[in-house]
Amino acid sequence: MQILLMVVVALHVLPAVFWAGSTFVLARAGGAGAEGLAYPQLGSAAVTVIMGGVLWNLTHGQSFETPERILAAGAASALVALGLQAAIALPAVRRLSNANSADLGNLRNRIALTQRLAAGLLAITILCMAVARYV
Repeated sequence: MQILLMVVVALHVLPAVFWAGSTFVLARAGGAGAEGLAYPQLGSAAVTVIMGGVLWNLTHGQSFETPERILAAGAASALVALGLQAAIALPAVRRLSNANSADLGNLRNRIALTQRLAAGLLAITILCMAVARYV
C-alpha cells in the first residue's frame, strides 16, 4: 500500500506542479507562449485530476470532516480552472494560427484573462492542500 500511495502522490504532484507553474507563467506573460503549452498543460491537468481522485479514494475514503471539506473546495477550484482553460483558452489557442491581425489581439487577451483566472483558482487549490492537514 505504501508504494502504491507514493506512486499515486508522485503522479498527482508532478503534473500539478507543471500545470500550476505553466498557468502562472502564462498569466504573467499575458498568454505569450500558450501555443506551445496549451496541450501539455491540459494533459498534465487531466492526469492531476485523475490521480487526485485516486489519492482521495486511497487516503480519505468515506470520511468527510473538515480536512476533506477543505480539500474538496480546493478540488472544485482546480476543476473550475481546468474547465476555463479547456473551454476558453484552448479554443482561442487553436484559432491563433488562422487569425487575422484584428482578431489576434482579442484572442491573446482571452488567453491571458483565462490564464489569470485559472492561476487564481489554482493558488486557492494549493492553499487548500497546504492547510487541510492542519485543521
